[in-house]
Amino acid sequence: MDQRGPSHIAALDAETGKPLWKTPRKAATASYSTPMILTVNGQEQIIALSGAEGMAGLDPETGRQLWSSGALPERSVASPVLVNGLLLATCGTGGRGVEMVVVRPGVSGSQAVVGKRRQNMPYVPTPIMHEGYLFLWNDDGIVCCVDPKGDLSQNVWRERIGGNYSGSPVVVDGKLYCISEDGRVAVLDASPRFRNHGFSPLGDPSHSTPAVANGRMYLRGFRTLSSLKANTETAAGSDAE
Repeated sequence: MDQRGPSHIAALDAETGKPLWKTPRKAATASYSTPMILTVNGQEQIIALSGAEGMAGLDPETGRQLWSSGALPERSVASPVLVNGLLLATCGTGGRGVEMVVVRPGVSGSQAVVGKRRQNMPYVPTPIMHEGYLFLWNDDGIVCCVDPKGDLSQNVWRERIGGNYSGSPVVVDGKLYCISEDGRVAVLDASPRFRNHGFSPLGDPSHSTPAVANGRMYLRGFRTLSSLKANTETAAGSDAE
């Protein structure tokens, strides 16, 4: 509950729904990032991201906040991403990313932030890693491949794919899949060498991220749900992320 008014994170008993704990959060403009679970310095933690708090780690047993990287300049929508042991966060406004920060988990304040990027970043879509490369699928249809081991401001490649995006890309069998708002599924190689496989029409507008499970890809539009079955010759070797 990262919103303009009183905000919090709460834990519930999965069997009974009984509240277990509730931790207040700093309030600012609403943020929409989904938390993740990560082991930091041998301790399992909830990693929560918002514009008001930045990246923060909480004890999942008590809800106590253990550390925070500090506020971001704008709201967060994309979820945190683990990149080579570091956490990556993006924030933005008005349909574009404003800043991406790289955070060392377990460290508080300005010392937690070890890198930044301020151009060609997504606001809503979550970045994704594949085989050592970071892919930034921007809301306006510009996609960047970045080597996170080098200068974050530099691109391995930057290409305009076209379309507008409110869902995030997934990787299946070495390819990026992302659905445009007008319902076209874009496919690119998740590779340091750019290759565009074009669009396939879904026939329905979409703001969703493809879901992948049990050899199928599920594509949700505003009114329809489509299912694609994996090629049985390659499904055993596919890697969905």
